[in-house]
Amino acid sequence: MAEIDGDWFHNQLDGRGQSLRALARHLGKDASAVSRTFSGKRRMTMEEAVEIAAFLGVSVSEVMHHAGIAGRAGMPRDSEGLGPKILLSAVIGEDGEVRPLAEPQPLPQAVLDKAQLSIGASRNRRIIAAEVRASSGPLSIWDDAVFFFPPADGIEPGAIGALSICGLAGGRQILAKLDRARKTGEARVVLSDGGIVEAALTTATPVLAVVP
Repeated sequence: MAEIDGDWFHNQLDGRGQSLRALARHLGKDASAVSRTFSGKRRMTMEEAVEIAAFLGVSVSEVMHHAGIAGRAGMPRDSEGLGPKILLSAVIGEDGEVRPLAEPQPLPQAVLDKAQLSIGASRNRRIIAAEVRASSGPLSIWDDAVFFFPPADGIEPGAIGALSICGLAGGRQILAKLDRARKTGEARVVLSDGGIVEAALTTATPVLAVVP
């Protein structure tokens, strides 16, 4: 049996106003199969972890941790006992959408060293790294740059007016500037192409550092 923190997954769904059935539809599976997974009667696959992370708007490594599969994926921990190493867990496409990687990858030490001054105050928090892959469009000036940010359980006050990773209702995550937001989730965001839209957000967390 898989050792899984089922309560965490149910709390994540409840906190986003989502249901187990909605998640099952996203995965293309029966709700009973997802229920068995969360109760530990069925092992979660890596592919499911990636899709669940996208649906919840969290990192793949966080889903893996609560699913009890982090150890099987060989997720390293730092030598100072300050939590997981920062791994490259996602990519940001030309459209600004944040997409999780199926397999988190180590980052060069030089990149981590450059980011350390900005993320040092948050080193006891889990930090996510996402690389921009944009050969054209407004994000092409940041092609290959790595963005560092913490996962969010809601709309963080520090995200207002800042370049942030915004989780949209429905599970997508985008890189955008959060112009304003209400606690109920209604928000105004400035997209990477300069467009301004009204959106329903589930999460928003500010970018802590960008390493070109």
